[in-house]
Amino acid sequence: MPVRQHQARPPRPPGRVVITLVLTLLAPLLLMLSTTTLAAPARAVDDIEETDPLTVSIDQLDTVSLDGRTKGRITVRGKVSNTTEEEWAGVNVYPFVGDTPITTSKELAEAAKLPADALVGERIVAEGAYAKIPDLAPGETYSWSLTVPRKLLQVTEPGVYWFGVHALGATTPKTADGRARTFLPLVKEPNKRAKAEKVSLVMPLRRSVVYDADGSVSYLPGWTRDLRAGGRLYRMLETGAEMPSLTWAIDPALIDAVRNLAEGNPARNLAPTDGPEESPEESGGESASASASALLPSPSASTDADAEEPIDEETEAAQQAATTWLGRLEDALAGHNLLALPYADPDLSALATSDPDLLASAREQTSRALAELGIKATPAAAPPTGYLDRAAVNLLEPGAVNLVSDRMFRGTKPVLADLDGHEMIVTSSGAAAGGPGPNDSLDAISVRQRLVAEAALLRGSGKPLVAVLPDGWHPPQEAASFVAPWNKAAWISSSTLTEAVAGHKATSVTAEKLRYPRREMRTEISAERIRTANELVGAGEMLQRVLTHNDEVAADILNEALTTTSYSARRGYTDAGADALSHVGAQLSSITVSVPPKVILSSMKGGEFQVSLSNELDEPVTVRLDAMTDESLRVATSEPVQLDANSKASFNLAASMRDTGTHTALIVVTDTKGNPLGAHASVPIRPSQVSGVIWWFVGTGCALLFAAIAVRLTRRIMKAKKARTTGEL
Repeated sequence: MPVRQHQARPPRPPGRVVITLVLTLLAPLLLMLSTTTLAAPARAVDDIEETDPLTVSIDQLDTVSLDGRTKGRITVRGKVSNTTEEEWAGVNVYPFVGDTPITTSKELAEAAKLPADALVGERIVAEGAYAKIPDLAPGETYSWSLTVPRKLLQVTEPGVYWFGVHALGATTPKTADGRARTFLPLVKEPNKRAKAEKVSLVMPLRRSVVYDADGSVSYLPGWTRDLRAGGRLYRMLETGAEMPSLTWAIDPALIDAVRNLAEGNPARNLAPTDGPEESPEESGGESASASASALLPSPSASTDADAEEPIDEETEAAQQAATTWLGRLEDALAGHNLLALPYADPDLSALATSDPDLLASAREQTSRALAELGIKATPAAAPPTGYLDRAAVNLLEPGAVNLVSDRMFRGTKPVLADLDGHEMIVTSSGAAAGGPGPNDSLDAISVRQRLVAEAALLRGSGKPLVAVLPDGWHPPQEAASFVAPWNKAAWISSSTLTEAVAGHKATSVTAEKLRYPRREMRTEISAERIRTANELVGAGEMLQRVLTHNDEVAADILNEALTTTSYSARRGYTDAGADALSHVGAQLSSITVSVPPKVILSSMKGGEFQVSLSNELDEPVTVRLDAMTDESLRVATSEPVQLDANSKASFNLAASMRDTGTHTALIVVTDTKGNPLGAHASVPIRPSQVSGVIWWFVGTGCALLFAAIAVRLTRRIMKAKKARTTGEL
């Protein structure tokens, strides 16, 4: 008989014992005080969080399950670390196994939530079944390995069992000072009644993508860490390449960001792009998988970028990591089914409610981006949380693959759900939840063993297991050691999504059966951010109309705007969209106009005055001038004006007036469609009054002249009459 020990709760340190004693003595006094003060929720002393002095991990497990036989061995490998400030000696790592099988998915979910020190199995202390650890200095980590004969695992009934290891120090031979746990199913050999369980895995290839205001990718150290060989995103490719019948769910925004890094992470490109188009042969055309020439930046582009200015060490490191990752991407995708997520993986429910047009743009951008890369994929929706509200369901694309969580449905969980003609594949929330603590629930072994545990519990039910791997899971350091045990499990049938759901008819569901938790509504991308994203899209379109020879910047800015509406942006604390909008607005406003201090028209019927345009951008632009006036003043709109980079030009605008007086004209710089860019200048305009004065003087003079003539003639006539009268006498 193997020797077993029950695990025990580790004793509290002396300091905690003192605290417990003091609190116990003060309890009556605190109770009395509570009757005269506001009531507060009680907190038990035992609720104080305790951590193990030794941290243990399981990094490799050479089997995913057990069968009914008692032959063979199980090899487990991992690490143990000393988290204290004291040296630990005589540490041994013992395996343990549960004695009661878990037989339902609900029980498995409850088991995964048990506290780390819960009694879940018996320790195996037989000689040769445990690992001996050398002395551990403070902060030191040691890799251990142990092999357990199958006969020592005295489990025979089908189900899922606890399995793990305990680390015990020499001074605490009965108390676990560190522990790691996972699940290990026992599955009978395939037979006529229980065929191999169909398991379809979907691995999302997505990541938070944030751009700086100038259009360059933000936070390069994080990208370098994830993309380089051994990084998380690189290990995802390594694992995916080894997995059978895997389905990739691709966000093209991730690939675009990595390609930008591989080009040296340049800022937003305003340079001419309207040259002759490449033929399909030159660009690589469409193919079933990505081509290296399409994924990797062209040598000429990299050379030109390097020639302009040298890049710093941080950018260079990110460039090398991105190039390495892109070089591995083609092999990882080859031979697998590919799903295409809307560009930047936007918050579907938020956009469906606030801006369906922006969601349509995201889907169009995905088609464009993947076509440029020569990647063929099926449109898909796969929200990371697994939830869609009714508005989002109504906007699902016809013919798309839509993956939602079983938590989205009340009552019995269907394999396929149909709501008013919108079909959805229901995925396992339990499989995506990962393993139990105290380890990271999303480490490689925890996720794999939770997957096979859920699959084992479904075996014989006729239902497949469809699982979307969680975004935060940690791929294994060695893909082969992770995948090989999976491939050896004869009771698992790795299947495509189509194969997994074959033979299952969609269950018609009503809107009342759908669940969309309040926490989902609270965390949705806000309507304000979506408005900012739309304003950024509009600014990008305006900038492209202004740039004489650039026909791509609008699409680039649209892509940046979409990243601000992604699921990953839900937890963002900065508004990258507002920063980019301010930056683009400043570029548009750098095309300025200057006018004279005042303008006096030669007449009310019309005249001209001179204005000057200045382009401070490094690229040529085409703009117009418009004027905002009252009803008494009219200033003609200019024809489109082309300005070279960093140049100025002067020309005349025609104006006319309906009445006298001074009127103000606001001269506005616009794009070719008349949309204001931001720059403007005001000028007072009035007609000249000189002509009126002259005619007044002329009229007055003529009147005086005629009056004088009349007076003199009158006097002469009267004088002549008088002379004649005098002579007659």
